[in-house]
Amino acid sequence: MKVGITGASGYIGKKLCNELTEKGFEVFKFVRREPQKENEIYWSPSKQEIDKEKFQTLDAIVHLAGESLAPKDIFGFLPLSGGRWNKEKKSRIYWSRKWASDLFMKTFNESESYPKIFITASGTTIYGDHSDEVITEATTKFNKGTFDQLVAEEAWEEPLNQLQKSDVRVVKARNGFILGKGNIATQLITLTTKLNISGPLGKGTQYWSWISIEDVINAYVFCLENDNISGPVNFVSPVPMEQKEFSSRFAKVFKKISIIPAPQLAINLLMGSELAHGLIFCSLRIIPERLLKEGFEFQYPLIEDYAKVLKDE
Repeated sequence: MKVGITGASGYIGKKLCNELTEKGFEVFKFVRREPQKENEIYWSPSKQEIDKEKFQTLDAIVHLAGESLAPKDIFGFLPLSGGRWNKEKKSRIYWSRKWASDLFMKTFNESESYPKIFITASGTTIYGDHSDEVITEATTKFNKGTFDQLVAEEAWEEPLNQLQKSDVRVVKARNGFILGKGNIATQLITLTTKLNISGPLGKGTQYWSWISIEDVINAYVFCLENDNISGPVNFVSPVPMEQKEFSSRFAKVFKKISIIPAPQLAINLLMGSELAHGLIFCSLRIIPERLLKEGFEFQYPLIEDYAKVLKDE
C-alpha cells in the first residue's frame, strides 16, 4: 500500500513513517519545498498547490500536519515566546489546518483517481469540556465555546464530510493527551514528579484521557489496515482518570509523592488561560469504544505501566 504522510517530520510523523516502512508500506512524505527524493510529494497549503500526479498514485493518506497546539519546549510558555496562544499563534493553528483540509478537498474533487483511505489527525478537544460525563464516538453533543474545540471541528473535521459521500474511507483520529519520550507534556510531568512537586492541578478533578505514543502509532496502522473502521475514532487509553489520580499513580512509580497542589489561577497566569484550559483543565472522560470493538490491543492501557517505561528511559 502506498501511503502519503503529511507532517512526516513531526513528533508523530517520524515514528509513524518508521513503523509503516518496517511493516512493508511504501511511504511518501509531503514536503513544502522542492522534492529531493522519489518518495517526496510537493504541497503548499497556503498557496493551495499540490503535485496532483503523485497524489493520484497513493492508496491512502494520513494527514498529521498543522501548527503545534502546545509549545515545543518549556520556554514556549513564557510571554513573547511565540508558543502561547496569542492572536498570531491562534491564526497559525487555525489556518494551517483549514488551508490543508481545503486543499485536499479541492484535489480530491478535481482528480479522476485518488486515495481510497483518508485518515486525519483531530483532537478529543472537539467534544469540549464534559465534566465527569463518559464520552464515546457516539457522543455528538459538542460543548462549544473554546478555541481548540472550534479548530478541531471547523478546520480539521467538517471539511472532510464531503469525502464520505464518495467511496473514500475517512477516519477522524481524535488524539487524546499524548505521552511519550521527547514531547513537552511528558517532560513536564516527569520533571515535576522527580522534583517531588507534582500534585493536583487546580482541583485535580478534571478527567485526563491520555495515550502512549506507542499506542498512537499502532492505532494509526490499525486503522489503515482495518476496512471496518471509519468516522471518528478516539485515540485514548481505555482507562481515563481524574488528573489528581493520574499524578498520584505516576508519582508512585517514581517513589515520589503527589500532594502539592498548583492553583488554577497561577497556571492560567503562567500559560495563558486558553492554553491552560486546552492542555490541563478541560475535563474529558473518554472511552476508545471503536478501537476496543474492533479488537485493538493497547500496549499500555494503564498509566502505571507507561510510567515504568518513562522511568527506565
